[in-house]
Amino acid sequence: MKEDARYIGFEVNSSENTLEIDKSDFIFEMKQICLKLFNKNYHEFGIYLVRFDGKKGIVKCKHTEKENIIKLLKSIKKISSFDVDINTLGTSGTIKSLIKKHL
Repeated sequence: MKEDARYIGFEVNSSENTLEIDKSDFIFEMKQICLKLFNKNYHEFGIYLVRFDGKKGIVKCKHTEKENIIKLLKSIKKISSFDVDINTLGTSGTIKSLIKKHL
């Protein structure tokens, strides 16, 4: 049976005005925090970075893990050498409605 997904929109903020974070650096940091916070592998949560432009993005996860993934995103405080703060913008069951409502 296919598990329902949730899509979480988020924004990366920093005191750096010219902040442009690389997608691979963001994924690496998510994997590290996942292990540190939950002692679980990134894939156990069904996490997939759907879209990321260096500032805003969309993460897909299992619907049962939505709250844990929001906690994970908010726990990321450093990516590469940048101090960051991540705000979640909203969640939805579809990418289309997430973009329409929150992005």
